[in-house]
Amino acid sequence: MSTTGTWKLTLNSPIGAQAATLTLLESGGSYLGTLAGSGAPSPLEDLKVDGPALSFAADADTPVGRMKLSFTGAIAGDSISGKYRIPFGEFDFSGTRA
Repeated sequence: MSTTGTWKLTLNSPIGAQAATLTLLESGGSYLGTLAGSGAPSPLEDLKVDGPALSFAADADTPVGRMKLSFTGAIAGDSISGKYRIPFGEFDFSGTRA
């Protein structure tokens, strides 16, 4: 199953569920993408894809200000899930292919 496409994410956080959109593209064997929350999309940094597993980081506008989010997760069919880390903890995220 391809990792590319648009993913609608739900990020569980201390202030409630937050929505985000992850877009992944493949070009010549390399991956790139963006993460968009309440603000403009941010380019993914340190994006690694290994089969169904992926990891990346991105700056994002959040309800408590702009911060770096670091993700690790896996894709299973049309679902994605894992953990994301922010400066004050690690939390679950999940999503589906849009």
